[in-house]
Amino acid sequence: MDVQIKTKNIRLTDALETYIQRKYQKLEKVNVRVIDAKLEVRSDRKKKGGDHYVVQLTIATPDNILRAEEVNADLHTTIDLAIDRMERQIRRFRDKQVYQRRRQKALSQSVVKQPLLPEDALDTPLDGVEDDEPLIETLVRRKRFKLQPMDEDEAIEQMELLGHDFFVFFNPEEAQINVIYRRRDGQYGLILPELA
Repeated sequence: MDVQIKTKNIRLTDALETYIQRKYQKLEKVNVRVIDAKLEVRSDRKKKGGDHYVVQLTIATPDNILRAEEVNADLHTTIDLAIDRMERQIRRFRDKQVYQRRRQKALSQSVVKQPLLPEDALDTPLDGVEDDEPLIETLVRRKRFKLQPMDEDEAIEQMELLGHDFFVFFNPEEAQINVIYRRRDGQYGLILPELA
């Protein structure tokens, strides 16, 4: 599948499009089923150091969304780095799928699943959130996305694949929206909303 190319503050020449398509072909060797692929190239002016290029590659598979983003002063280097990072993401994703299948098989043959958080953890504030911090006055981005039903392990995997510190998902066991987040100690936390 070809990648959809979008540019901002930069002109998409035939040579640049050919270069991107040729580099993108490298990902077809990794053998992952791609539903949609988008590559965004933009030029940002930094206060120090002139122009920098940002390349963001997003690939949707039947089960997950993978994203790689790179920033560099050279356009071709930025494209190469983003493609290489995506290749590593895809390999990691496939390795995790194999590990997850083996782990689920082993778990189904052994013990009952333990709760993710102790009861008293719900009353404690999130790491990094202070009541004394000033409120952010300007909303700089609004993002919409489709919620897919998944369990906590799948949400953690998706969060890691995206490289985020939190992930919002629909938990069918709880029949509600939950948030998985990475704690400072490297462990994970789960936010279960309750109406007041």
